[in-house]
Amino acid sequence: MYSKLKQAFLISCVLISTAISLPPSLAQIEQVSKNNADQIKIRFILANPDPPNRGTPRTNQGTGSRGNCLYKKESPPLTALVGANNLELTTKERPTFWVYVPYTSEEAPSGEFSLQDGDEDVYRTRFNLTATPGIVSVTLPPTVKVLEVGKTYRWYFEINCPNSQRTARIAPASVTGVVRRVSPSSNLENALNSAKNSLEKTAAYAQNSIWYDALTELAQLRLDNSQNAEIQQIWIELLSDRNVGLQSLAKEPIAGNVTTNFRQE
Repeated sequence: MYSKLKQAFLISCVLISTAISLPPSLAQIEQVSKNNADQIKIRFILANPDPPNRGTPRTNQGTGSRGNCLYKKESPPLTALVGANNLELTTKERPTFWVYVPYTSEEAPSGEFSLQDGDEDVYRTRFNLTATPGIVSVTLPPTVKVLEVGKTYRWYFEINCPNSQRTARIAPASVTGVVRRVSPSSNLENALNSAKNSLEKTAAYAQNSIWYDALTELAQLRLDNSQNAEIQQIWIELLSDRNVGLQSLAKEPIAGNVTTNFRQE
């Protein structure tokens, strides 16, 4: 009898120790794995299907306002994942901006990101692109003043393609969008406070029309768990949501942050 009790106690200690030492990312994977991916649905809800026109681009693809790059038939064009109509809201003081770049660092070695309040620069920095094509991000650093609630800002992401003139077929080298910070509603605050993991936070943001924050939350989860098939499927479904319309980028890799020099002008 004593031997059986001792054995049960040792097994319990091992299980408790394992649970305590489980990293957050693995805990989230475990939570996802307990559910079938088909049962986890994150839907993006439009705040206003027909918002007033504030100069927001109706397309999130490159504008061609600055130079041109090589046309790559096998890849989507330079495309913003945030900032188009209905994809412009954030609750963050300094949000993260996401753009798909179809070029290697050899084809487009550098670029410039700027955030503007009317004619005034809020932030401007040069950056180096990642080595491989994919979805990249730019996060406003702590030195930038926080975005004002209720104000709409315009941002530009422009890349340099020094060899583009060697080809007859060219593609836009810049993309633009807007961002508007809003105060979180009581429903959103309650949902975030009760969320057990990043997936539930993503769902809370999406259900409350906060696209910047929903995308950033899920993108970071996917980066931290790049081999998790369930998370990848949820990512694909969210970008393919009819209210989002980014299905052409749903299977593109996330290349990560661009390297900025944090130069402010």
